[in-house]
Amino acid sequence: MRRFLIDGHRVAFVATSVAHVGRALDTLTGSEDRLYAEAIDVTRESELECFIDRIRARWGEIAILVNNAGISPKRLDQNAPWLSQISLEEWTRVLDVNLKSPFNLIRLLAPAMTLMRYGRVINVGSLAGRAMPLIAGPHYAASKAGLVGLTRAAARDLAAHGITVNCIAPGRVLSDLTGPAEAAVNRSALSRIPVGRFGTAEEIAHVAAFLASPMAGFVTGITIDVTGGEFAA
Repeated sequence: MRRFLIDGHRVAFVATSVAHVGRALDTLTGSEDRLYAEAIDVTRESELECFIDRIRARWGEIAILVNNAGISPKRLDQNAPWLSQISLEEWTRVLDVNLKSPFNLIRLLAPAMTLMRYGRVINVGSLAGRAMPLIAGPHYAASKAGLVGLTRAAARDLAAHGITVNCIAPGRVLSDLTGPAEAAVNRSALSRIPVGRFGTAEEIAHVAAFLASPMAGFVTGITIDVTGGEFAA
């Protein structure tokens, strides 16, 4: 968000709770006139539609979409297979957040982008959807692999209308989702990264900013791996 605000964009975003929204807004003071946020359930189409309507009423049509919502449940028993620990409800929830909500947002925003003859869609995938998942569960890996496929399909459908659709697949980036650097799972992950460090949110944001810009008009349907060399297609 900060990168897009620096670039002069107006930014609307959602989070899963009021507390998450509040923490994000606290870090972005000074840009209140170009910032709008709500806590909604991204798996509910009706809530997405109402959110989009409120953005349009405030600022007009939406030209850039960044699909960055994601959940990755942790394995309860590290010694047991993942598949034996995932309920159908958990599987469905992960696919709903990580794959269905990006599909819904693209579907809801593409008609207006088509009329404008301009649009940028940036999906945030994961290394887990590109290579053998060593940390994340099969539901997370499947959802992120599906996002790569959705990116290609949407890019093909929308290219003639001035709309690009691309995906960013980050490697290990420290966040609330991944936990602290000293965690065993992160120490293990670090040993596999050729550049010898974790990625940063700012590095992912720089790639997103390029894909969102007019300079990326001839780039569509691709996945950019930002993994410190851990994966290169």
